Amino acid sequence: MNKPISAIFLLLCVAFSVGCGDTKAARLEAQRVLRAQSSELAEMLTQTPGSEVTGGKVLVFRLAFGEEADLDLYVTDPLLETVYFANHRTKTGGAIVRDVRCDDVGPRVEEVRFEHPYPGRYRVGVDNPRRCDGGRAPAAFAVSVTGAGVSHNVQGAAPVEQFQLIVLEFELSEGSAAANEGVSQ
Repeated sequence: MNKPISAIFLLLCVAFSVGCGDTKAARLEAQRVLRAQSSELAEMLTQTPGSEVTGGKVLVFRLAFGEEADLDLYVTDPLLETVYFANHRTKTGGAIVRDVRCDDVGPRVEEVRFEHPYPGRYRVGVDNPRRCDGGRAPAAFAVSVTGAGVSHNVQGAAPVEQFQLIVLEFELSEGSAAANEGVSQ
């Protein structure tokens, strides 16, 4: 290689590697920011009351997210029926209480409740069909499940146009207070 071409080649390699380093640093910073945002959302869920939970007979699922996103909460019950924005009620009594959209004001919390939850496996999914601000960055979220003798929390980030089928999965035991409250299968 002659000297001018090798010098240009060397400069391009250095520029590319510096650019890659900046991209990696930017990606790490974005991940740090998302973790901090999801932690703030989880804290908000603990401080913001949801619908009233009475006597341990109700299982409440809540999804918190920022105003830049339009996330959707999906809860699949033990009979494999899912409560979400297009299916507001299941045969087991699961119902969407609050579906938040881009034009809704904060706090941005979606909620699904099961008044007398069946025993069995519950799965929680989060979808990020679009961002309200038109961006392409992932959106931070926090999910909490309380009542019926259970308490679960999870935090994460949902990429745009991707459905995270299971962000939380747990078993509600047969012996829980809610599972034995007059539910016939």
